[in-house]
Amino acid sequence: MSIRTVLMLTIMITAPRGQAIEERAREIDGKLTAPCCWSQPVAQHYSQAADEIRRGVREMLAAGKSEREILDHYVSIHGERILASPRARGFNLLAWLMPAVFFLAGVVLLALILRNWVRRNVVRAPPGATETRVDDRYSVRIDRELKDLD
Repeated sequence: MSIRTVLMLTIMITAPRGQAIEERAREIDGKLTAPCCWSQPVAQHYSQAADEIRRGVREMLAAGKSEREILDHYVSIHGERILASPRARGFNLLAWLMPAVFFLAGVVLLALILRNWVRRNVVRAPPGATETRVDDRYSVRIDRELKDLD
């Protein structure tokens, strides 16, 4: 077997694994914040610190570490701040729950405002007024006067 054949077989065997590692690495890069400025995920940030993290993530994936282990490794070094989105536990749970709470409160507030607005625009009889029926003799008189006007 020639060297070229061995290289081609090696590439064919390891290429899918390499692609899978790269895809998982990009996912993990999106979950970590660049520690140099804490403003962008590692996947979108171009700095030496972000490059080191990207390289480290790929090395750990190649060594067989799971996503959880990799994230825990960087949290142990930099703290929870390294995570692009906080873990849903403890005090951080508020970051996940508060948008839903504010949304529901907004819907309830909007419903109350609309209900009051609709009630103000409804024409109602004054208090104490009763339903009046037109007397037949007045009805006949009104009809006669309307005919005389024509």
